[in-house]
Amino acid sequence: MLIALTVGGAALIIAALQDLFHTLFHPSARGDISDWIAHAVWKAFRFALRRAISFAGPIAFVMTVLYWALSLIFGFAIIYWPYLPEAFTFASGLNPENYRTIKGAINLSLASLMTLSTGVYPKELWIQLLMGIEAVFGFALLTASVSWILSIYPVLEHRRSLAHEATLLHFSEVNGNRDLDEISDSDLQQLLMGFVGQVTTHRNELTQFPITYYFYEEDKETALAGILPYLSDIAKQSLKRNGAAGLAAISLGGAVDDYLKFICTAILHRDFKSREEILQAYADDHMRQIVRSPKLQNRQKA
Repeated sequence: MLIALTVGGAALIIAALQDLFHTLFHPSARGDISDWIAHAVWKAFRFALRRAISFAGPIAFVMTVLYWALSLIFGFAIIYWPYLPEAFTFASGLNPENYRTIKGAINLSLASLMTLSTGVYPKELWIQLLMGIEAVFGFALLTASVSWILSIYPVLEHRRSLAHEATLLHFSEVNGNRDLDEISDSDLQQLLMGFVGQVTTHRNELTQFPITYYFYEEDKETALAGILPYLSDIAKQSLKRNGAAGLAAISLGGAVDDYLKFICTAILHRDFKSREEILQAYADDHMRQIVRSPKLQNRQKA
């Protein structure tokens, strides 16, 4: 029984720490459990709480941090439990028998994680060391959580800026009686490469912080899921241009494909068969209407 509780508690702790490490500090990998929590929260909001879907991302963040904290608390509590109360001394006024249950072990573990004194002190040196390690983990969890939230919002800002700039370009084409065919190759190349840089930057940021996918944009002007097809359209339309402009168009199309391929494997859990299929799936998942190039819309009407 003692061995089983120790192994079970250690497994909870290791699973939480591994997930935290991969989520925050390992760019080439992600926390499987935290990703599952975020995806489950997103699905729950999409199917049951659509009007409040803007809360999906923040709640997914809170639920993930809560999972890490509870895993540490319960993991250490399970390890302490078999040694209570015999291996501890208690301050005057405390009844040692109250700490014989799992509730007492959880109370001790929570206090240790938060570095609070409850008047319960271990007699054994190894238990003192273990409680000290738990306190270090608690401080690390607090620091990591603050760092995580501070890292998430710049990613969201980059995504909003990318979507807003693409939306404004679409607006200028629709309302300015001009299209991209009228600008010079050099200007078009500069414009398209600007979008290439932004798409690739956001794609790489999303690989580091996949939870940002679940932060819903209430304003359609800053919703990338809706405007990304427009970027795909202008990349296709500009392929006929010569020189650097044509190369920039190819690069933009490749950047869009790379972004969609990551979403396919990491978020939507499906195979990448065609760009158009995943553009539609991405828009549907974020409940957005697709925005297309005015030239493409005119061709479809004709």
